[in-house]
Amino acid sequence: MSEKKPLLEIQDIYTQFFTESGVVEALDGVSFDVTAGEPVGIVGESGCGKTVTGHSILRILPKNGKTIKGKIIYKGINLLNLTHNQMRSIRGKEIAMIFQDPMTSLNPIFRVDDQMTEVISLHRKVNKKEALDIAIEMLESVGLSDAEKRIHDYPHQFSGGMRQRILIARALALQPSLLIADEPTTALDVTIQAQVLEIIKEMQKKLGLAMMLITHNLGVVAEITKRVHIFYGGRVVESGPTEDVFINPQHPYTRALFDSIPSIEKDKTRLETIPGNVPRLINPPKGCRFHPRCKYATEICSRERPEDVWLGPKRRVACHHYEELDLDVDEETMRERVKIKEEV
Repeated sequence: MSEKKPLLEIQDIYTQFFTESGVVEALDGVSFDVTAGEPVGIVGESGCGKTVTGHSILRILPKNGKTIKGKIIYKGINLLNLTHNQMRSIRGKEIAMIFQDPMTSLNPIFRVDDQMTEVISLHRKVNKKEALDIAIEMLESVGLSDAEKRIHDYPHQFSGGMRQRILIARALALQPSLLIADEPTTALDVTIQAQVLEIIKEMQKKLGLAMMLITHNLGVVAEITKRVHIFYGGRVVESGPTEDVFINPQHPYTRALFDSIPSIEKDKTRLETIPGNVPRLINPPKGCRFHPRCKYATEICSRERPEDVWLGPKRRVACHHYEELDLDVDEETMRERVKIKEEV
C-alpha cells in the first residue's frame, strides 16, 4: 500500500520579526508534514515557535513578521505564493484555527450569531437563514445547550468553557480539511479542559479532520495525537509517532520534558526541572540551541547545528550525540508513560 501524500508540508521555513531591538529568529528551518485526517501534536515550552508556526501557515503574522524562506505546501499549492485575496479563500474554509484565549477571541460588541453567520455566508454561499441554521447545528454539536436561543447572546454572557465551545463550532462550521488548535484549553479549569478536549477529539474523528494540536501539555498530546513534533528554540528537534516518542525519546530536550512531569509514584522529594531558560531568539545560541541547558553538550554542540537523522520513515532527531546518550527508558518509567496515555 502506497503512503498517503501529505495534506500539508512545511519545508524548511524561516520566520522572523523585525524589531527595534533586533531580528527575532522565531522559526529557523522548521520542517514537518500533516497527512489528511491525522491528528498531530506540536509540543514545546512557551517561546519555542509553536504558535508562530500556526500563524505562518495562515499568513496572519503581525506587520513586523515575515516568513522569509521555505515553502508551506497545502494540497500541492505553496501558500507563500498566494495573494492576500487568495489566502482569504483558504483561511477558515480550508484551514481553520482555534486561538489560545477564549476570553478575548470573540468580539465583545457583536452577538454570537453575527460572528458565526457572516463567515458561513461568505464561504459556503448560503443565505442568512441557512447560515443561521448551520451555526445553530454546529453549536448543538459541541454541546451548547439551548443553542437556538443563546446564539443571539453576546460573548460576555457565556462562561470561558462555553466561549471555547463557540470557537470550536465557528472553526468547524466551514468544514475545513485542517484544524489548527492553539492551546485550546488555556485559562480553563481542569474539568472544563477535559470536556473541551473530548469535544475536539470527537469532532476530529467525526469529520475526519487533519489537526495540528499546539500545546505544552504532554498528557493532552498522549490523549489525542498519533504523531508529535517537539519544538525548541524555533526548530524541530525530534519527531515521530506519539507512542514511540513517549516510550523512547531520542533527544535530551524531549527526555527532560518527560522527566519534569510530576507524578505521585516517583520517589523524589523535588520535581525535576530543565536548568536555564528558553533562549532569546534575537540573539540565539550558536550550534544546537539547546546546548546551554543540556547536560550532554560538548564543544561541537556550541559550534555546529545538528542535522536531522532519520531513525525510521517518520522518526527523526536532531542531536550530535543521540547515538552516544543513554536515553533508554527503564521498564517502570515506560509503564508510567503508557499509563499516562491510557488514563489522561
